[in-house]
Amino acid sequence: MGIEETFKDFVCSIADLFAPWTPIVWRDAVLDSIVRCPVKHIFQLLTKNPERIPNIHFPDNVWVGTTVTGENKFQLGFDDTVHINHIKKVKAKTRFVSFEPLLGRIKPDLKGIQWVIIGKLTGSKRVKLDPLWVDVIFGEAQALDIPVFMKNNLGFENPIQEFPME
Repeated sequence: MGIEETFKDFVCSIADLFAPWTPIVWRDAVLDSIVRCPVKHIFQLLTKNPERIPNIHFPDNVWVGTTVTGENKFQLGFDDTVHINHIKKVKAKTRFVSFEPLLGRIKPDLKGIQWVIIGKLTGSKRVKLDPLWVDVIFGEAQALDIPVFMKNNLGFENPIQEFPME
């Protein structure tokens, strides 16, 4: 069964399993359900809190990623590219970075990352996506042979939509 024939489930798509406000018992129950799932699935876990991921070894069908926006660090109070260094430490076969919404220029160090997602802030007139921001990330990923999934919201004709190999 190839990657395109495997079910992919984005766990907690509008939540964060590793956020400080998420009860540990909930997190552990979700992780336990993933491990015990009898159906062939790829579970994608995305967090803005990769430093809070427990020191566990995830099964190969669990892809663990973090969000990096490139938003001005003076607006955020910190540089969210540090999330990349945290996700590299996670014991998962597939570690990924979601640059969505991409809000500024980033020159990421993607060594040790297996997948990249790039998307823009949908519906916002506040942030205009500069195609150069995408080019920089895509170029780094391409240099390291990292598959890239460009979201349709980028407005590119025939966006690249690759997945990591199983």
